Amino acid sequence: MESGIGFRYGVIANKRYSLGDEVAWDGSNSRPASRPDVKVVKTIGYFNCDNMNCSSWQDCYPLVQLALITIAENRISEVVPYDGEASDDGFDIIEPQGLF
Repeated sequence: MESGIGFRYGVIANKRYSLGDEVAWDGSNSRPASRPDVKVVKTIGYFNCDNMNCSSWQDCYPLVQLALITIAENRISEVVPYDGEASDDGFDIIEPQGLF
């Protein structure tokens, strides 16, 4: 069983990243459409769980549903719980504003 955090930045695919990994941009479906020329991006992600005994991903993480992912120089540098607001579709890019 592996748990993780889903987010939408870079190529949108079922990639498995770890801290320090470089975000991929080598697909036809990327968010934003091409790699932006920015030093730091902060985006929201959702905790998920691959445990077949859970009826939904909220079962495994009832108190913390969101994470803030910091991407510096196109590498995942930090992942922390996020208790702020998120849009209905989630996956907001918090910083820089207006990136997407």
